Amino acid sequence: MPLEARVLAVLHPVCAVLGVALLAMLVQHAGPEELGRLLSRAAPWLPLVLLLEVARLSLDAVATWVAYGHRAREVPWRCLLRAQLISTAVSSVSPTGRASGEAAKAALLGQYTGGATAMAAAATSQAASLVSSALVCLPCAFAAYLRTGVSWLTLVLAVHALVLLLVGLGMHTGLHGRAWPPARPLMATLLGRTLQVVQYGILAMAVGIDTTVVEALIAQGLHLVSLAVGALVPGQFGVRDGAFALSAGAFGTTPARAMSIALLAHGTRGLFVLLGSLTPLVWKVRPPGRP
Repeated sequence: MPLEARVLAVLHPVCAVLGVALLAMLVQHAGPEELGRLLSRAAPWLPLVLLLEVARLSLDAVATWVAYGHRAREVPWRCLLRAQLISTAVSSVSPTGRASGEAAKAALLGQYTGGATAMAAAATSQAASLVSSALVCLPCAFAAYLRTGVSWLTLVLAVHALVLLLVGLGMHTGLHGRAWPPARPLMATLLGRTLQVVQYGILAMAVGIDTTVVEALIAQGLHLVSLAVGALVPGQFGVRDGAFALSAGAFGTTPARAMSIALLAHGTRGLFVLLGSLTPLVWKVRPPGRP
């Protein structure tokens, strides 16, 4: 096993334990009773949030599908949806996040187009995701500036947007010789991120925060940063919650209310991770060419 893989094999469970411990400390500090009350208040909004998550994951699947270009018709749509569910679970627990999810999709769909084509489509989808995240993170940084001025939050979001853009463009240039990913995968992932902004806006409103587009963008920005900072922590448990609690002032609310947004996001994502984990057991597909 390569040294990097051995290091990750040790760090990943350690970070998972530390993340859960941090989450427990944050819950204790915010007050379990207060958090329980806030989460109960938000419950009626959860069906809408889950519906938006279904739409967002469907757009991720569309981004992968159109990344196949003229060979997209060779990929059965039902198999793509199955691969999307499985990749959602993989990306949530893997230290490399969405990159692992795209690799899992390529492994599952390569039997229809060949491994090289599937990996090229996965790389295109990943680059499109990075660039679209950067394009969304830029207004998130501006929203933080409107609320907090030139603060640590504004600077972190601005730097993160720049890094995402450079990595995404660099990845696509290195693989395909041109900077910008194709328009269709980019638009699909950008629409998915936009739906996620709406999700976070609804969650903020559901816990009693006076929410405008500014607050929704700040919440989305914190989500994107936590994905990077907490890459080694499965589900970013503790990391995302801490980021929201520390940024309560940007929302004009208490740490408990801000943290409850992250907790609800964990619950939403957790449901689809569970579905993705069970998918290989209950949803079987017949390999191409077999009767």
